[in-house]
Amino acid sequence: MKFFFIIIAIILKFEVALAVEKIAFIDLNFIMNNSLAGTSIKTFINDLSNEKNRDFKVIENEIKDDENELISKKNIIEESIYNKKVNEIRIRINDYKLERQNFNKNLNEKKIKFNNLLLEKLNPIISTYVEKNSITMVLPKKMIIIGKKDLDITKQILEALDKSVQKINFDE
Repeated sequence: MKFFFIIIAIILKFEVALAVEKIAFIDLNFIMNNSLAGTSIKTFINDLSNEKNRDFKVIENEIKDDENELISKKNIIEESIYNKKVNEIRIRINDYKLERQNFNKNLNEKKIKFNNLLLEKLNPIISTYVEKNSITMVLPKKMIIIGKKDLDITKQILEALDKSVQKINFDE
């Protein structure tokens, strides 16, 4: 009977020893938003958006002015001319909406493209860090409910990324 307990204890001891794996977690959203390259992407996208939104505001104001002018002349001009001008304004409004939708779609595509480019540059940095520190597994922070702070490698990866990639080339 003692022999049986000794064998079970040895087996359990080996299984516990095998279960010791080095696991870490990383906050990719933090890295994407706070790295030098990530902030350059955000700045580029925001600048594009703000510039185009100013243009859209000018077009929108022109359409509103034309619409208000037409409304003020409604009783003065013929009904057929009025209806023709109303249709022209509707066409301009539809064109404006379509242009705005296309711009937003293109802007989202650019954002995704540049974020993917940054992730491609980030992947080898994470791999190198994992190999150097003998880490078995890296999990995303959003999947972790609770964990030790010393298992978080976000800041180390952020520093390595900032040394390696300061800015994304937006001409690609």
